[in-house]
Amino acid sequence: MAKKREPIREDQLRNWNLLGGFRQRVLPLLKAQPATPTEGDTRRTLFAEDYFCSFLFVIFNPVITSMRALCHVSYCRKMRQVSAAPICPAAFSAGQHLFDPQILEKIVRQLAQQAQGLGGGGDARVRQALKGLTAVDGSVLRAVSRMAWAPAGGPGKAIRLHLHFNVFDQIPAAWTITPGNVSEPKVFAQTVEPGAMIVADRNYGHDFGLLAQLKERGVHFVLRLYNNLVLAPIGPDRPLSQADRQAGVVWDRMVRLGIHGDGPVLRVVRVEANGDIFHFVTTREDLSAELIGLIYRQRWQIELFFKWIKMILNCRHWLAESPAGVQIQIYCVLIASLLLMLWTGQRPNKRMVESLRYYWMGLATEEDLVRLLERAGCKKKS
Repeated sequence: MAKKREPIREDQLRNWNLLGGFRQRVLPLLKAQPATPTEGDTRRTLFAEDYFCSFLFVIFNPVITSMRALCHVSYCRKMRQVSAAPICPAAFSAGQHLFDPQILEKIVRQLAQQAQGLGGGGDARVRQALKGLTAVDGSVLRAVSRMAWAPAGGPGKAIRLHLHFNVFDQIPAAWTITPGNVSEPKVFAQTVEPGAMIVADRNYGHDFGLLAQLKERGVHFVLRLYNNLVLAPIGPDRPLSQADRQAGVVWDRMVRLGIHGDGPVLRVVRVEANGDIFHFVTTREDLSAELIGLIYRQRWQIELFFKWIKMILNCRHWLAESPAGVQIQIYCVLIASLLLMLWTGQRPNKRMVESLRYYWMGLATEEDLVRLLERAGCKKKS
């Protein structure tokens, strides 16, 4: 019979490392909830903190490409920093059904709150004009055919991460994880908060009923419209400044949306640049037309964040395939991105993430890690 594992004490967590910082946050949450009967089994050697830490460890180690590879390497002595005992595939697979992913969601919220003010994202003029700006979009993560609960919008299986991204702080503000065939505008309508300032692409601008609902709820937005929509002018055009014209603004007017004449009345700005035509619809009548176009450019910040978590962090392989297991892995990816931001004082670049991987692989000491982070452009160190 295996010896019952002694719980890790918070006073044992010395010096900085990703798993130590993570454990400092997860242990109080685990202690606050009642243990399940299986966790009280004296034969158990895999506990919630080990399970969650294993996910986090894999994210930063591209050499580990599967659940079986993780279990294999868990027999190495150095892996005792991750889990107190070697992990067998059956125990790791069962963990997704035993350990609550909502614990990790709470940690994401704690870290996001702590990271406020570090990002420094967005254009300086936009930051001066707005108190806050949230980019909204969804990203599809391909799933395997065994994940029958996650149908894609087309052939195959997929997971969709619906994200509200704080442009100025460069941190996730709200998130929903669904099968790939769930509508992004539908989830957006259920999760957006009154008073928010939203920027999003054309996928969110074609539902006139949603636009009217957002306006009624006090949600401000800058969205792009499809160019083939019917826009009936209401009153004279708004005057354009020289700066507006230089930015490519052709006209700025109040319009009624829709072919039947019963759509909402909103402000639309038409911009022509580099041979492309853009129609931006907004509730903000106090901002210049040039600034409306500049606000829409900030939407790309969420696309860069999606690219960052997909390509820089090692999150292309599913370690668990149930809805709860997928939530655990996605939350760990968000936690890793926020821990990195708190450590470096900024959203880390590719070289910073590589430096941390060298540290975990044993190629660099803590002293080497600090030096590598400084060379990679880190603003500050812990």
